Amino acid sequence: MMSSKIEFCKLDYIKEKIRSINSDLILVIADLNVWSHYSKLLPLMNIEGKKVVFWKAPDGEKVKDFENLSSAIEFFLSKNVHRKAHLVSLGGGATSDFSGMVAALLLRGIEWSTIPTTLLSMVDAGIGGKVAINSPQGKNLIGAFYHPTNIWICDSFLETLDEREWSSGAGEIVKYGFLSKEIGEKIIPDVDIKTLIKSCVLYKEEVVANDFKESGERKKLNFGHTFGHAIEVEYQIPHGLAVVWGILLVDILFNEGKLIPRAKELIENLKIELGDSPWLNKEFPVDKIMKYLRKDKKTTSSELIEFVVVKDIGNVEFHSISFNEVENKLIENKDVIRKLTI
Repeated sequence: MMSSKIEFCKLDYIKEKIRSINSDLILVIADLNVWSHYSKLLPLMNIEGKKVVFWKAPDGEKVKDFENLSSAIEFFLSKNVHRKAHLVSLGGGATSDFSGMVAALLLRGIEWSTIPTTLLSMVDAGIGGKVAINSPQGKNLIGAFYHPTNIWICDSFLETLDEREWSSGAGEIVKYGFLSKEIGEKIIPDVDIKTLIKSCVLYKEEVVANDFKESGERKKLNFGHTFGHAIEVEYQIPHGLAVVWGILLVDILFNEGKLIPRAKELIENLKIELGDSPWLNKEFPVDKIMKYLRKDKKTTSSELIEFVVVKDIGNVEFHSISFNEVENKLIENKDVIRKLTI
């Protein structure tokens, strides 16, 4: 199994790294919004000794559909792409998910590298080789495992993140704070974000190296994501914030809410603008959430779904449970869930 080379670097170093790639053809997929900020600071259109073919991606999750996948692939094929071409992704997690799919499918797979530009993609989405597009049936249901050759992490990109994107990325750091005692201890007030990024990257890299295709240990990285993906789609809120709400729901249903005080502490220390739950003082939409869960990637049979449960910091369990039991738990705890706030 090939693993990615991860480097923490300055902005001007990235172009030099691309110039050193052993290919005469560089394909670039760049998030339109990111490109509008960085086209002058990171001029990728002209790289000495390389032919550069550029495809601008719609920003965020909008890119992750079959229409854009077909458009990008056909565009690159029309430019006479060859097997030694190297694709470079510039953008957040959605862009890297999409770019990896393009790279995996072009000529049955070409090498690719990624430049994550959001906090979320630096600590999570850009690491680990999961690539995907979305389906009307659910998020990331069409995908593959396909490692990038290089991951170049540059914290300069964080300077142009808005508050919501920052909070979304920090939401994934909350997840790591529960999975790892070492990371959790580092999440203190006014922590240097670069320290946390490195810790999360190294932690995920080690987990992925032990279980690339998510048959065992890697499954714990899905903590909060089962409910999180459903909440993200239903309420159209950023991924990392939805994961935080997913973590809180799992803790209520499987751990009597014992970790909620610690979650509040992590959220406060990371200065996450979580806001009220999207369903505060309303009925939690059990039927709609259950429809999303039944189409989730973590279903283990037609009647069972697996949840990642953290009983205590660093103590992770996997619970395979029937959909009827999940629904009953949601109904039994509906009053607690309805009033849930941080």
